[in-house]
Amino acid sequence: MPTKKGAGGRQQNYDPHTGRFAKTDYAKLCYTPPSRREKAKKREAARREVLYNRANNSNDDYLFEVYTHIEQELPGSVQFINEKFYDTLSMKKRELDIVTRKCIIEVKGKKVRSCLSQFLEQKRFAENKNKKHIVFAPNIRPMAKYDYEKNGITIVRDHANLIKLIKEYEK
Repeated sequence: MPTKKGAGGRQQNYDPHTGRFAKTDYAKLCYTPPSRREKAKKREAARREVLYNRANNSNDDYLFEVYTHIEQELPGSVQFINEKFYDTLSMKKRELDIVTRKCIIEVKGKKVRSCLSQFLEQKRFAENKNKKHIVFAPNIRPMAKYDYEKNGITIVRDHANLIKLIKEYEK
């Protein structure tokens, strides 16, 4: 590669792309582009940071707590948090609290009373997406829990059972 002294005594190399002598950029000579694995790690870290921030800034009472437990036990399984989807059957927008690969988790923090129609619609939506619908409600009243389970809705009251159910469905 031909070289020459440029203005001010700088060393210049011939650039065959431009057909001119150009200033030698030693930073470019030492730079190696990131590999696919490095790019994938960077994208995954950015995705997890976005999920963490969405869970942390959520108005739902137990959402952040549930998200952190799921991430500790099953890292990378959470796909969306507080995501809005359009339900084509009921022509409504749905906000789903936590979506994993095979489960949709609805988090209820306050005392759950009359959410049966909402839970049934979300269960139908989850089944259309080939996912399992789970409701995490630690403060649910016993009669409401009985009524929901009678209608086929899965209710979980603690984190250990939630993780166990998710692992069972994610197989």
